[in-house]
Amino acid sequence: MWNWLKKPVSVHQLVLDYEKEQSVDKQSLASKTNYLVLDFETTGLDAKKHHIVSAGWVKISDSRIHLNSAQYLLVKSPESVGQSAVIHGLHNNEVQQGLELEDLLSLLLNELKSSVLVSHHSALELNFLKQSCQNCFGRSPAFKAVDTLKLELYKMQLKGGAVAQNSLSLPACLARYQLPEVTAHHALSDAFACAQLLLAQLKTRGASCTLAELFQQSR
Repeated sequence: MWNWLKKPVSVHQLVLDYEKEQSVDKQSLASKTNYLVLDFETTGLDAKKHHIVSAGWVKISDSRIHLNSAQYLLVKSPESVGQSAVIHGLHNNEVQQGLELEDLLSLLLNELKSSVLVSHHSALELNFLKQSCQNCFGRSPAFKAVDTLKLELYKMQLKGGAVAQNSLSLPACLARYQLPEVTAHHALSDAFACAQLLLAQLKTRGASCTLAELFQQSR
């Protein structure tokens, strides 16, 4: 049942296809790049011990959020969600109706072939994405992401002075750009908010900003 708990035997063809087809021109203008903005809700912060319970994403192209691209998916967990339910509001009976992890990854890798991954504090999404691909497919692609948290930190550091505690949280960043509040810890809601934040950040960087610059500032 839990395919992703089995010992990997070979690299899944989906990973090979993704690695073959996914290509990004880092010198392209950031405003002309296609993005997939992703958020996971998980049972904890350690990708080796905890599990994805929901995923939400939305696409951006031509500096516009495409609502018809939005996806919100529950993911089966091999263990109880435990106390993490207090954070994301999902309970065992709900997540057990979700997709197998391998099916989620298959959908996501196909969606990512023509887009650049974006998240707020992308380390969490990247860690879970890499570990999940390793478990399910035998190897993880070398994912790279634009991180809206790091973009904001870069901008604040250029201004000088200390960065206040919690000033880089998604709600704090949204407020700084006078963007609407969102329901926190809902995967699709957070992904949509992150997409709005990215577009606001790009406006402040000017028309000549390249994808290479976003990757550099996301390090």
